[in-house]
Amino acid sequence: MDKDLNLDQKTPMYAKHARYLALAAAVSFSSGATAQLLHNVTIGNPKALALGNAVTADPPGIDSIHFNPAGLAKIKGRQMNLKVLAAHMTIDGDIGEPTRPTNTIKEVYYQGNNGNPNKPQCSGGAVPTQEELDNCWGIDPIANTSTSIDGPGLMLPFVGFTEVPILAFPAGGIAFEDPARGWTFGTAVYSPQGIGYTRKDGDPKDGIGDPGAYQGVNVGVTRLTYFSPTVAIPVSDRLSFGVGINFSYQGMALDTYIRAPLETTQFLDSVNELPLPDDLNIIKPYDTVGRLSMEMEDFLSVGFNFGILYEPYDWLSFGFLYQSETTSQLSGDYKMENTEEFMLTTEGLAPLGGALGAFGGAAFNATEVEKGTVELEYLMPQNIAFGTSIKVLPNLKINFDVRWVEYSVWDELKFEFSNNVDFLNLSSVIYTVAGGFDVKDNADPDEMRIRRAYEDTWSVAIGAEYQWNDNLVLRAGYEPREGAIPSSSADLLFPIGDADLFTAGFGWQMSNTTRIDAAFGILYSEQSIDACESKNANTCQEGDVVYNPYYSMPFETETTAYIAAISFDKKF
Repeated sequence: MDKDLNLDQKTPMYAKHARYLALAAAVSFSSGATAQLLHNVTIGNPKALALGNAVTADPPGIDSIHFNPAGLAKIKGRQMNLKVLAAHMTIDGDIGEPTRPTNTIKEVYYQGNNGNPNKPQCSGGAVPTQEELDNCWGIDPIANTSTSIDGPGLMLPFVGFTEVPILAFPAGGIAFEDPARGWTFGTAVYSPQGIGYTRKDGDPKDGIGDPGAYQGVNVGVTRLTYFSPTVAIPVSDRLSFGVGINFSYQGMALDTYIRAPLETTQFLDSVNELPLPDDLNIIKPYDTVGRLSMEMEDFLSVGFNFGILYEPYDWLSFGFLYQSETTSQLSGDYKMENTEEFMLTTEGLAPLGGALGAFGGAAFNATEVEKGTVELEYLMPQNIAFGTSIKVLPNLKINFDVRWVEYSVWDELKFEFSNNVDFLNLSSVIYTVAGGFDVKDNADPDEMRIRRAYEDTWSVAIGAEYQWNDNLVLRAGYEPREGAIPSSSADLLFPIGDADLFTAGFGWQMSNTTRIDAAFGILYSEQSIDACESKNANTCQEGDVVYNPYYSMPFETETTAYIAAISFDKKF
């Protein structure tokens, strides 16, 4: 029996009035990106973390429930596990100079607003100077600025989004062997997904809030598996199968400022027939539209895991894991707080009533605060892992895993609101009149469809374990994580491209029945996105207004996560 595992195992992402509808806003939310950043990391198992998560063929005790259910068969008798995971994350970024609009666009905007009493900054001569063009359009207040998160936060069951001093998750599980059949049963509490943060609050337009607040002031995504009945069946001394069902809570909190500084004016001539007032007070390009906050939950999201463990020799093992796709029917409340500038716009458009119906719109509420309920069908993608564990020396074992995750299921997120929302109403009109520009319609008055367009990933992981003496085992691991978010889908909500996870840890066998394991890991990811490159943040595509708050601005981001885990296992 391997000395390291004698407690539980054998082998160890303007033309005239037409210009007045050149406003649309929506908000891009993706909690999906968190999965590739944190896939397996927030389980909190020190052995798995220390080995770079290369444990499919070397399952880690009770947490085999998640990593490979067949590994439970290696537990003899009764065993309990208690553990704590703590993490700290930093997200920093730089936003560059916008490359658009061109002077042609600025001049069209100037000519359309020249003489408008609501746009005194656009008053001037018939042939504007460069200074007059710039003053009329405005200067982006977040150009050439930096962004960072302030601290951690979590979406908690029954509580909602909560700022916390540190991201920490206590968890644990229990397993017992049926001595008559040799089957092993177990269940555990763990968090497959737990991440959140806060940014400096305040409207970025006024220089108070963080520039990244247009893609998240408070963000929290939590998946908590509270019951995971699992059974492992040894077919022989060398082959075991395991299957488990997991019952989970899924929660999401999203709170963000909204703006829409896109060039959406050149294709809106088709709405000239609308009886718009000459002095309509339209919001300026860089004004904030409002602040949208949502909290949604599902207390019963069900999935299953299936695993195989084959050990042809004492020095060699192979593992297979399948984790099913899960669906969460998230529901909760939303609140849209419209700014004074946007209110002036909607009040001017409200007299149109149902006339906007011909353009995909509806009557405007023109209220300062809009409230209601919101729903979202949220998927966690299926994934498959293959692994091998080889004892290359009497005291040295090497683990290697290959993993595939179907992140392409995150093509878009569809938020369904109980009532019409003014900023979505106007967005719907923009998409209707922009139809000739081959732009996908992402908004209805009561629905927001957020483009994600993520990609499936293949990734590898490698870990090494060295038996220092009868009681101490040392571990190290490396996992280069292929990003699920291509540059065309990057944003500042969860700015994660390709990432590298470096880990180390140890296990200490205190007695025949008691063991302590600990691990530490550092995950690093950076990305550099050119102007107009991402359709989820800074596109220059005409009419693509949901959602690109960093229109034509290049940005760079750097994300670092520090993870520590410690566990206590005891037979009883």
